Amino acid sequence: MDLLPKVFRSEGDFTEFDSSRIFDSVLKETRLSEDKARKITELVVRRIISSGIRFLSGPHIREIVCSILSEQHFEDERKLYTRIGIPLMDYEEILEKNRVDNPIMMINPVKIHNWASNRISEEYAHLRILTNGESKAHLYGDIHIHKLRYFDLRPLTQIWDPRMILENGLTPLKNYISCCKLKPAKNLREACDHLIKWLILTQHEICGSQGYSNIITYLAPYVKESNESDLNQIIRNFIYELNYLSVITGRTISPTIIITLPNVVKSLLKVPAVGPFGKINGHYEDYYDEILKLFNSFTYNFKEGDDNKNPIDTPKHEVCINESLLKEYSDAYHKVWDETITMRTPILLNSNNIISDDKDGKIISPISFNNKGVLQEICMNLPRFAYLSKDEGDFFETIRAKINLSSKILLKKHDIIRRRLESNHLPLLNETINDKKIFKLEDQCLSISFIGLNEAIKSLTDFELHENSDAFNLGKNTLIEMNKICNELSNKNKINYLLSENISKSSPFRFAKLDLKHFPKTAIPHLNGKMHYYTNSAHFREEAGIDMIEKVRDQEIYHQYIKNGAIEHISLNKLKKSNLDLEDFVKRIFIPSKLARVKFFS
Repeated sequence: MDLLPKVFRSEGDFTEFDSSRIFDSVLKETRLSEDKARKITELVVRRIISSGIRFLSGPHIREIVCSILSEQHFEDERKLYTRIGIPLMDYEEILEKNRVDNPIMMINPVKIHNWASNRISEEYAHLRILTNGESKAHLYGDIHIHKLRYFDLRPLTQIWDPRMILENGLTPLKNYISCCKLKPAKNLREACDHLIKWLILTQHEICGSQGYSNIITYLAPYVKESNESDLNQIIRNFIYELNYLSVITGRTISPTIIITLPNVVKSLLKVPAVGPFGKINGHYEDYYDEILKLFNSFTYNFKEGDDNKNPIDTPKHEVCINESLLKEYSDAYHKVWDETITMRTPILLNSNNIISDDKDGKIISPISFNNKGVLQEICMNLPRFAYLSKDEGDFFETIRAKINLSSKILLKKHDIIRRRLESNHLPLLNETINDKKIFKLEDQCLSISFIGLNEAIKSLTDFELHENSDAFNLGKNTLIEMNKICNELSNKNKINYLLSENISKSSPFRFAKLDLKHFPKTAIPHLNGKMHYYTNSAHFREEAGIDMIEKVRDQEIYHQYIKNGAIEHISLNKLKKSNLDLEDFVKRIFIPSKLARVKFFS
C-alpha cells in the first residue's frame, strides 16, 4: 500500500487507495465476469505502481481502467465504463473567445450551458443507445440522425389541439403544480396569451417545432367583441411572442407554424365551439365571419412585418388554398398576394394534396384532443448510396438496407420515449385531461427524409434529374421505392413511417463535406462560395436554368410520393419573365397540380 498514492475525492478530502472499489465498479458497469474484472483490476494496480503516479482521483482511475480495457480488447466494455463530457479547452474557448460551431449564433450563458450539455447528450447516445454500426452510419455520413443531442429525452415535433387549453385554462392539467393555475381565457387576448405560454412550457420537453391545428377556427368564438384595430394589435402581439420563443426558452428551436384559411374545415363544422370562460357557444360553423376577420388580420400583420418593416420569418405563415376557396374568398387572397410580393413570407398549401383529417373525412372528436407529431427524423445520404452502388438494383438494395438500419434506430427512439413517459421524465407530456393522455405514442410518426436525389441520379446515369427522361424516371422510381419501404415498415411495426422532405439545414453541407473526404474521386457536390452542398431532397439544382413551368410540372410528380413537408420554391422574377403574375400562377398551375406547398422568393 505504500506504493499506491492516496485518492482525492469529490467531497474535498483524501482516502486510502482501495482496489476492491475498482473491481466492484468494473464488475457492475461492464458486466464482465468476476475473473475478467479481477484481471483488469490487477492490471490497473500494476499500472499505477509502475508509473510512479503521486496523485489520483476518481476520474483519473477511470481513465486508466478504460485504457486497460482497450488494451485487452474489451472495446464494448470500455464504452460502458467511460466518462462522458467535453475537453476543458473546448469549454474554455467558448467562455473566452466567444466561438461555437455556428459563428453567427448569439452567445449568452444559457446557450453556453446548452451547448455543453448537448455535447454530453450526443456522446451518451453514441456510447449507450446506438450500436457501433448505427453510430458509425451517422458519424461516417450514411445517415443523419436529426437533433441527436435530444435523442435520449425528447420527441421531435408536436401539433396541439388548442381546445385543450381553451376549455381547461393554463395549465389544463390538474396534477401539474410547478406553476400557478389560470382559469379559461375570458377574451381573445387572454386566449392567445395562454396558447403561447403552453408552448413555452412544453418546449422544455419537445426539441423541435410546435404549433396548433386549426388555430383560426378555434380562436373565432373570441372575436365577436373585437374591433379591427384591437384585433390586429392582439394578433400582432401573438405573432411577436411566438417569434421570441427561442429567446424565452434559451435555445434555438425550429419555427412555429401558423396555418390559416378563411373558412371552417369540414371536420369542425358540427363540433361544439369553445368560447370565453371555456364555455360551449354554438358550433364552429356559426363563426364564418369571425374566421375571415382572423384570416385577414394574420395576413395584414405578416404583410406589415416587424416595426422596422422586416419580414417575419418566424413563425411561418402557411395559407391553405384550393379552387373553391379562391373563388369564394377572392378579396382575402388578394391580400395574401400583397403579402407575398411585399414580404415573401407566405407558404401556400394546396389543400387538395395535403394529408389531413379533413381530407380523410374524419370528424374531429368533441370529447378528445387531436394532438399529434413526429418522434424522430433520420435523413438518408442518397449520393453516398449511389457512390457505393454498381447499378440501379444495387442502389435500391443499399437504400433498403440503410432505411432498415434507420428503422431500428427509430424504434429505439419510440421505446425511449415510452420509458421516459413511464418514469415521468416528461411530466407535461405524461399528464392527462379527464383521464385521457394528452400525448399518445400511437398518434406520433417516424420520419425518413433524404438528401441529394439529383446528385445520386447524376452519379448513376451521368445525367441530372432535369437533363434526361431516364434520369427523371429513375428519380421517380427511387421515391416510389422509398415510399414503399416506409409503408412496409408501417405495416410491420404498427407505427406510421413517413417519407419526408428533409428539415435539417446542416445535412446537405455535412453530407457533401464527408463525401469529399471519403469519396474524393467520385463525390459530385455543388459549390456555393466556399461551402460544398447537395440539393435538398428531390429538388432540381437551382442553377440548372430549367424553364420554370416545366420545372413545376416535373416536381409535382415527385411531390406525390413525399408524404410530409414537400415544398417547391418559385422565383417571382421568373414568373414575370414567363408572363405570369402571382394570381395566374396559383390559379392555372399550382391549384390544379399535385404540388403540396410553394414558397416564393425574388
